[in-house]
Order: sequence, then structure tokens, then C-alpha cells
Amino acid sequence: MFAAILGAHTLGSAKVENSGYKGSWSDTPGVFNNDYYRQMITRGWGPDRAVDNNEERNQWKIIDTDPTDGMKLNSDLCLAYDNNA
Repeated sequence: MFAAILGAHTLGSAKVENSGYKGSWSDTPGVFNNDYYRQMITRGWGPDRAVDNNEERNQWKIIDTDPTDGMKLNSDLCLAYDNNA
């Protein structure tokens, strides 16, 4: 199941009306490549609190370059930044 979720994040994007989150997990949504994984470790991430004014929805946004709709969830960034290993 985890592999299926990662595949969806590689290809897709989130919409507020479906999940409460918004943005794409990749600069190339709809293209099956390694951009999702590359972004996790090469971009700067900062908190994006209260997505669409919903205090129960928090995500991560790109903060090191011009604003984009790039986003990650805690589960995404834990893949790259697991400090418990």
C-alpha cells in the first residue's frame, strides 16, 4: 500500500475539495519520474499552516525559491528526514 501512495504522490496533486490539502508533490505532475523524491532532499521546506483556513490541515511548502504550488506532507518528508534510524 505504501508503494501505491508514493506512486500517486509522484504523479498527482492534492485538491482542497478532496483531501483538505492543496498543491503538487512534483514540478512535473502527471509524469512518472523521480522529481518527487529529488525535491524532498534538494528543496527547502517550511510549514504551511491552516491550509485554506482549516487549522486541522497543515502541510509543507517550498521556501527556498520563488513560490510554487509544491507541497509535501509529514509522511513524505519523513522518508528523507528519518532521524530515528
